[in-house]
Amino acid sequence: ETLARYKEQHGDYPRKVSYTFWAGEFIATEGATLAQAFWMLGVEPLRDQQGRVVDLRLVPGEELGRPRINVMVQVSGQLRDIAGSRLRLLTDAVRLAAEAPEGGGWPNYVASGTQAQEKALLEKGLSPARARELSTMRVFGPLNSGYSTGMLGFIESSGSWDDEKEIAEGYLNNMGAAYGDESNWASYEPGLLAAALQETDVIVQPRQSNTWGPLSLDHVYEF
Repeated sequence: ETLARYKEQHGDYPRKVSYTFWAGEFIATEGATLAQAFWMLGVEPLRDQQGRVVDLRLVPGEELGRPRINVMVQVSGQLRDIAGSRLRLLTDAVRLAAEAPEGGGWPNYVASGTQAQEKALLEKGLSPARARELSTMRVFGPLNSGYSTGMLGFIESSGSWDDEKEIAEGYLNNMGAAYGDESNWASYEPGLLAAALQETDVIVQPRQSNTWGPLSLDHVYEF
């Protein structure tokens, strides 16, 4: 329904949705926040008889009935700590969706976005093999397994910087650690987060409670 409303307002589906995921919402909704990202990609989790997620299923384009929408996910340090296996599964879902053929006449924005990310990394001087490897990294969080975006220092000491570009660069540096797979867990590659953010049409922070809002606490604007 949300995608249908977006299409009504903008005339087309978004190419990429960039999320902020926190641990509290993940726990309270029993994983519904990550399920949003899976469904954007057109991928479903498969469960065993005990209800545990054990694999992924690519939803055929004809069944999906819309484009595969690319995602980028920034996570809090707490979510990274408690749900590492789910974040790796999300990276697997991105790879699965990126390799999916276009079905039902719908475009695959995951595939085209992955190619664009690879091209951006090549232009930054990465080797073809490394650029290809990092082209499916979509999950990012605090550097050095930390817990801060580094933004509070900028906001609370506004006299210490002169250009908004300094804030942007500080954010990209502090939140640029990839949490994608075993080979790229907490790894930092300059320019990767910026490449993953390109083509973003929608920014979403899921909120499962109305007891707090954008002005309630500094962590909202921090992220």
